[in-house]
Amino acid sequence: MIFDDTINSNESEGVFNEFIENQLDEILEDIVNSGTIDRFGDKSSDIIIEMEDINPPTFVYEDSGEAGSAKGRGPGKEGEKIRFTLPYKYFMELIADKLGLPNLIKESKGKIKQISYSFKTFGPIGVILDKKRTFKRALKTSVNTGIYNPSLGKFTVQIRRKDRRFKLPLREEKPKYRAVVFYMGDISYSTYGERLEMEKRLVNFIQNWLDYNYGPDNVEHRFFVHDVEAYEVNQEDFYNVNNAGGTEASSVFDLIHRISFNEYDVQTTNMYAFYFGDGELFGDDARKIGYIIDNNLRQIYSRIGLVEVKPSSLSQIKRELGEKYTEDEIVRICEIQEKSNTIPVIKDLFGERK
Repeated sequence: MIFDDTINSNESEGVFNEFIENQLDEILEDIVNSGTIDRFGDKSSDIIIEMEDINPPTFVYEDSGEAGSAKGRGPGKEGEKIRFTLPYKYFMELIADKLGLPNLIKESKGKIKQISYSFKTFGPIGVILDKKRTFKRALKTSVNTGIYNPSLGKFTVQIRRKDRRFKLPLREEKPKYRAVVFYMGDISYSTYGERLEMEKRLVNFIQNWLDYNYGPDNVEHRFFVHDVEAYEVNQEDFYNVNNAGGTEASSVFDLIHRISFNEYDVQTTNMYAFYFGDGELFGDDARKIGYIIDNNLRQIYSRIGLVEVKPSSLSQIKRELGEKYTEDEIVRICEIQEKSNTIPVIKDLFGERK
């Protein structure tokens, strides 16, 4: 005798969720590397995951106790893939756990150059007269001196100099960002095709990782490019700016150094900087970069990453500076040759040094 115990839709929901939990660890690396994801957390939005259909089993029992056949199929149409959403925060928690990435939140308040004024104090001298407070004081004085006494037909309110009260502006520094991230790109090298895709993938992960740690509204992302000169661009132009030839990577490090001190309070802002290029430098440019990092950036930055994207035999950044920062907690230098290297590079950039 055979008993056919088919899992109904309510029961299968738990089986399906358990299956997804077990499978997520296996597909996380594929999510990051191979693009089986529609969008990667646009400002904390849920993650859409697409995967092959699954077959929740129909359990069949025989009198002999031996396992029988299984039947039934998953929720999608036969031959189609299924899609489900995963909460952004939970997805990033899984990523952090899988890659061993530490929490990046630090005690700081952020950008304080945004100044505002409020009128919470009042004084006898000033420019803006507080009419309400002035009238109240003048009325009280007039009552005390007897010049205002309605019962006697006296309705005069005398405003004396000492009764005047003025609004005093109180200067407030309201922090806007808890973190600022500078992305630097070398436009003197051929950034297209797979090389451009790898760079975008890394930048996209960094943006999401910092937004996850600090909150998307507490992080400012700024983009800079360079050939022989450095300047700021928007995110779209970061990948599309044409170059004028030549390269001097130290110029963009010098620029973000000046911006760091001129536009931010370095004591209360968590700063991050990430450089992407082929690493082909001229003259003593690599030495200049090392000097700027050691003397101007390292002391105030939470993380500085330099990534050589598909470097050649002429690339100098990792060759000249790599050994110097091998065990450095702040400065990370690495290279990416193909998309499958994405996770190792992320670990190099954000993982703890052993």
